[in-house]
Amino acid sequence: MTPRLQMITPVFPPAVGGIESLSKGLAERWPGPVEVLTLEEPGWADWDAAASYSVRRAGNVPRGGRRSMARLTATVAARTRSFRPDVVLSMHVRCGYAAVLARALSGATWLQYYHAKEIPTWAAATRLCARRADHHIPVSHYTRSLLERVARPAGPVSVIPPGINRPDPPGRPRRTRPTILTVARIDDAYKGHDVLLDALPMVRARVPDVVWVVVGRGDRLPWLREQVDRRGLTGCVELRGAIGDAERDDLLAGSHVFALPSRTGADGRAGEGFGIVYAEAAAAGLPVVAANTGGAVDAVRSGLTGLLVDPASPPDVAAALLALLTDDDRRTRMAEAARDWSRRFDWATVAGSFLAVALPEGHDRQPLNRQVS
Repeated sequence: MTPRLQMITPVFPPAVGGIESLSKGLAERWPGPVEVLTLEEPGWADWDAAASYSVRRAGNVPRGGRRSMARLTATVAARTRSFRPDVVLSMHVRCGYAAVLARALSGATWLQYYHAKEIPTWAAATRLCARRADHHIPVSHYTRSLLERVARPAGPVSVIPPGINRPDPPGRPRRTRPTILTVARIDDAYKGHDVLLDALPMVRARVPDVVWVVVGRGDRLPWLREQVDRRGLTGCVELRGAIGDAERDDLLAGSHVFALPSRTGADGRAGEGFGIVYAEAAAAGLPVVAANTGGAVDAVRSGLTGLLVDPASPPDVAAALLALLTDDDRRTRMAEAARDWSRRFDWATVAGSFLAVALPEGHDRQPLNRQVS
């Protein structure tokens, strides 16, 4: 019988984000019984009713707060006794305390994921996970380096990137106007929207009809809108806000370059742990301009699938954008290389790597694909 998977995560769809996407993808592809234990999100009841595996929620007020995490831990204790997992998968270091309890109650193997900035933010929880988990899974080599700064993992470590659904090659041409695309939450300054604002006039000086399309929502969106107006950039910036997957995929297929120069900080609390959007852009045949630090180093092969630059330097970012926008042949070569590179992030490959870690020899390691209807 295939082992039973109990996934513990503070965030899960219908919420949107990197951990949410990764958690959903792993749950869909586990080849046996799955139970996800998580917190409530707006729209959770309808989403859970359509899921092909069990999802149990704890109250989430205040959202993501200590009381909510305590409720989640209590839910884990109650469900572990009845579900009897063979594998406990903790998707965030804050779930480490619940994972300790689940393993004690069930004797299950505990697998711990690490993403990036939560490592220094919750250092005590990280040390607990590093000391007690059976296997450690950072999503990038940068994330592994952050983990090892805080605590040396006691068990084996496997770097496994998040997975993506690779689209078919686009059947239509790119947009007429040279288009730079950025997809990211607009909550944190480190994402690099400010640097792209400074770089854009330099790009316009050589590519006057360039347009920068910005997808995402967040607390800094009003600031970004005000900056676009103040700088006289309304004619070359499209602020799309939050959009659906189909519209986002159309933009990936129709743009020319993807740009997200996220900066990292000395304390590890900024930057991309991996940056799944870089892999999604590559799969769509978009060369990427990204930072030469952080998780982007794993997600982008500089000179082949994109250009890694100093993310704090608007001239460097502008030069990279111009190098791609003004050289059609180079951009075409990079587009093909990017599509090929993205195969290593395909869900079939990623799920296979995860199952090789999670399942003992002799068990079926063929990933399933349970979808939400």
